[in-house]
Amino acid sequence: MKTTQKSVCAFLGAAIIVLLTIAVVACGGKSTNGKLATSVTSGALPSNSWVVPVDVTASNGQSASQNDWSNFAWQTFVALNWPAVVPATTSGISGLPNTQLSIGASSSNQAMIPAVWQTFRSEANTMLAGASNPGAWATNPLPLPSSCQALTSAYPVSPGFQPMLLNMVSKFGVVKPSNSDEASGPPLIEQSGWYVTYDIRVDQSEYTFIQQNGYYNAATQQSVETSNGQLLGFPQTGKESTFNPPLPTLAQFGALEVKAAWRVLDPSHDKAIIPRYYTQSGYFLQQDGTTCQGPALFGLIGLHILRLTPTTPATWFWATFEQVDNVTAPAAGASATLAAANTPNGACTSQYNSAPPVHSGNIPWTGTSTPVNVCQVTNIASTVQQINTTWQGNLAGTVWANYQLIDTVNPSVQGGPAYSIPISTTTVNTNILANTTMETYLQGVGAGKGQSCMDCHSFATPQCGPKGCSATNPSNNQIFTFLLANADTPPSVTAVKRQKLPQNVISIIQSMRSRK
Repeated sequence: MKTTQKSVCAFLGAAIIVLLTIAVVACGGKSTNGKLATSVTSGALPSNSWVVPVDVTASNGQSASQNDWSNFAWQTFVALNWPAVVPATTSGISGLPNTQLSIGASSSNQAMIPAVWQTFRSEANTMLAGASNPGAWATNPLPLPSSCQALTSAYPVSPGFQPMLLNMVSKFGVVKPSNSDEASGPPLIEQSGWYVTYDIRVDQSEYTFIQQNGYYNAATQQSVETSNGQLLGFPQTGKESTFNPPLPTLAQFGALEVKAAWRVLDPSHDKAIIPRYYTQSGYFLQQDGTTCQGPALFGLIGLHILRLTPTTPATWFWATFEQVDNVTAPAAGASATLAAANTPNGACTSQYNSAPPVHSGNIPWTGTSTPVNVCQVTNIASTVQQINTTWQGNLAGTVWANYQLIDTVNPSVQGGPAYSIPISTTTVNTNILANTTMETYLQGVGAGKGQSCMDCHSFATPQCGPKGCSATNPSNNQIFTFLLANADTPPSVTAVKRQKLPQNVISIIQSMRSRK
């Protein structure tokens, strides 16, 4: 059930302030920059579901099962997608949940309140040109470009928050082309003819670790690695003594990154399906860095969660979610987002998942491009489907009931499969994990083969010195995130930049681009 509450927009004196305070308390809402929020009643979620769990909890009191890891993924997903607190400044950065609201809440202007992870730091305002210090967590050195047109009533933004600004057409565009031209992965075009766009966000724990240690500077990374053989370890709990001052209580969990995939939704043409998506209004910044497209309404179709916990210090924990209509039509006569009619998911043939050319300049912004025929190579396991059904029931009545867990990568559980990771001797539970929106062209290579995040990320290292990373123990520099590879070098410092990604990663990306 949705409760509509009136907004109060003007300051008219002390008497009205008193009345407004009484109204807010009586309605159980919280004023958001002069507007009252509209809550959405959810299902039987666990209490305090806005708290990001620090680690997995074993249901049997002994060791975590694979189902425990799947539930841990959902717990993290729900907490990260809780409506965020309005930033205290206009920076757009907060990273904290609004505990007075329910998940899926909208503002009085009907705009969905941004999720917690959307008020994390983006990669773009963490790794700055010239290795500039990105500053304290709450500051945002990257305002909207002046070329962005004003928002209209068709594209409202929740009061107190900024519109989204997306600028990636491939999840593999993380590493700057100046460092490696091979790093530009192929784009994805959905069935309506629009390019899928991407975003990467970093939580306060990981951001503060990077900022306080100067790892936004490639020269610093190289110096530390050369002197010590490795960088300091990423935070696992968010409560480390190195955080001075301590992080806010609700931000006390380990390093965490979110990667999101978005589709463009037309308010008129897509009116019937828009309620099935978590949506945000915003803009797309073209590849030239100046041309601003929009405003537009974006619907979330994919979400990767990568995080470090006390139980997963070696490989991190990986979970990936998708909107349920990505490769399966929601109803008769309707269309899937990525898959054409009669696509044989689970039995894909060579005519599917063929990458279009990589654009060297600005992408078309017309919704008339030739779509990619996407086929889901590996169906969701029945055990994961059962857990999805439970959590979707808990989220009934909200858009989040229209999302599903695909699978997780976590330490191998007792009695389960064990797959070794390159470089490290650590083992994980699966060698197959792919999101159709982000690893579209990496879902399988040859009959019976699969790939997972580990195929690339196990080779992620800091930016090392001219002799490369320490050869004494390569796993010391196995950091599993490519974020540090985006650090620039100060113009006044002569440092050896990383010229290329590891060869195996380059080969994987080139393979994606060449598959026909």
